[in-house]
Amino acid sequence: MDADGDALPTVSVVVPVYNGAHTVAACVESLLEQTYPKGRYEVIIVENGSTDATSDVVARYPVRLLHSPVRGPAAARNLGYCQSQADIVAFTDADCIAHPRWLLELTRLYVDDPEVVGVGGAILAYAHDERTEVERFLDEHPPLINWVSSADQYLPHLLTANASYRRALLHRIGGFNPYHLAADDVDLSWRLQVELGVKLAYAPKAVVYHHHRATWEGLARMYRRTGFVEVLLDTMFWDAPDFKRHRGYHLRRLMGQCSRLPLYLAAAGLRRLRLARGEITPYEASVPILALLRESSNIRGKLEGLWATRFMADATPALEREAGQMIGRLFSPQKE
Repeated sequence: MDADGDALPTVSVVVPVYNGAHTVAACVESLLEQTYPKGRYEVIIVENGSTDATSDVVARYPVRLLHSPVRGPAAARNLGYCQSQADIVAFTDADCIAHPRWLLELTRLYVDDPEVVGVGGAILAYAHDERTEVERFLDEHPPLINWVSSADQYLPHLLTANASYRRALLHRIGGFNPYHLAADDVDLSWRLQVELGVKLAYAPKAVVYHHHRATWEGLARMYRRTGFVEVLLDTMFWDAPDFKRHRGYHLRRLMGQCSRLPLYLAAAGLRRLRLARGEITPYEASVPILALLRESSNIRGKLEGLWATRFMADATPALEREAGQMIGRLFSPQKE
């Protein structure tokens, strides 16, 4: 496959960015250094209302720079793929760095199996020497995982930190839902499978490296938002075939999460004693507190999601818009 460039599909890589001046250069450079044939792919950066030097940084590189008049990553991604004429549209984020063979590994499955309409790859932590406690914690407990398939999950999903789709199918499904200011990627994956019955795939060798959250506040906001959108998505797909994550499921999950909070507190106290005796490192002592923050933030987000959806009432477009607006009020629509 690698030897015959003409057999490869054309690809547009779409990257939404908001105030990403400190990370977007490394992202763009990694995309321009792909081993994919140069004439077979392009890079489209969609600036989303930044107030920093993002546009100036991107303008230094031979990429297409677009400006989205509508805020939110979903709207930015829609603008990017609508400006593309390629066979495949690949997505990543401005705080990611792509492995040199990322595009080759993503497109391999499209060539091998014509029925595949979407492919995602592995999202690994970006390694650097001066990681914070939060970054180390998220390295050990990855927050971004593609292609989860378990009893707790409805359908496999592709996260847009590392995802790709046939462009024709994006047009057919209507692209990303702009009302979803978070988890628009999971929503798209599920709609494709539910409404069109299409086949998605996972390419573990198609790797991008992600800059995880570095602060306690960033971790708390991320897991609070995750809890909120989990409830929102399940409300939207309430009537989907074989869907089982209804109100009772979430209430049971919440009870289980709440029951773990005292255990985290107890573990934190014990580890503080061990730290004082010099038996463990400061990071090891902080792990139960970080786990407590993650769990409590997720619980808070789910409770807010239950209220926004009025405890998972029947989904309507008006409810979806209202919940999307609530996400915008509670959370930044872009990464911190």
